[in-house]
Amino acid sequence: MGPIGFIGVGAMGASIASRLVGKFELLVNDRNESAADDLVRAGAKFASPEEIAAKCRVVMLCLPAPKDVTGLLLGPDGLVNQIVEGTVVVDMTTSSPTADIEVEKALRARKASFADAAIAGGVRRARAGTAVLMVGADQDVFDRIKDLLFVVTSDAIHVGTVGTGHAMKLVNNLLNNCNRFAALESIRLGQDAGLERDVIIEVLNKSSGRNYTTEYTYPQLLSGDTYLPQGFTLGLMLKDLQLANELADTSGHGTPIGHLVQTFTEQAVERFGSTADQSQLMAEWYDGLVAPAAEASEAVV
Repeated sequence: MGPIGFIGVGAMGASIASRLVGKFELLVNDRNESAADDLVRAGAKFASPEEIAAKCRVVMLCLPAPKDVTGLLLGPDGLVNQIVEGTVVVDMTTSSPTADIEVEKALRARKASFADAAIAGGVRRARAGTAVLMVGADQDVFDRIKDLLFVVTSDAIHVGTVGTGHAMKLVNNLLNNCNRFAALESIRLGQDAGLERDVIIEVLNKSSGRNYTTEYTYPQLLSGDTYLPQGFTLGLMLKDLQLANELADTSGHGTPIGHLVQTFTEQAVERFGSTADQSQLMAEWYDGLVAPAAEASEAVV
């Protein structure tokens, strides 16, 4: 297969790339060069995006947002102009189908291919190889990269054509974030009714109300009034909600709960800052569980 390129090795990107280092010749890049230190120590080579484009026939991306992907590939000095014929660009960013279609069109003009391969399960599961990849690509493109993706995780699922991988990720993240606020509201209700939080969590996890927040976030990350970072910021959480609601608006599908949760998340960002870990939300979100009436009614229109 030759060398593999990986651009964007922040918390999630580095976790994914750690599955590949030592198994492939791996060229990595990040705007923050020190983010790649652990991968380089493990055998990867730090390289410029231009070197990656020239040498790698598979280039994987894991960037903060769709604008970062289109900026890198389609900007004034866009990398798409240096991509070699036959290359497959695999975008693992939580992005949008709209951006996917734009990028895929530009790559096709260069006789290159595109796959959106969104990942779900968090940093911990990505590093362990137990996350799920939702892959949007033509069948022949998926067949070319599937062995590589199965090194990242055994759960690499071909969900459809270009754009469907990111659409599936937005569906997942919308539900996850709605569940997060619903769990928080319900657990706080139980505490206000005199129940101990550990008792609430134990019973919920043996009942129909269980979800990722009750099964993992509370038991593993929260203890008393302290919390362990989950490795995902409130700013990124808000970005995912905005993308999911934009997808819904584009397709004419109403997401009133999703818009309400976006309002709550905006309030959390105002309160804690966009760089705060989402676990801080779980540990400290005591007030303002219900948006002001004007905001709430506007959110669900």
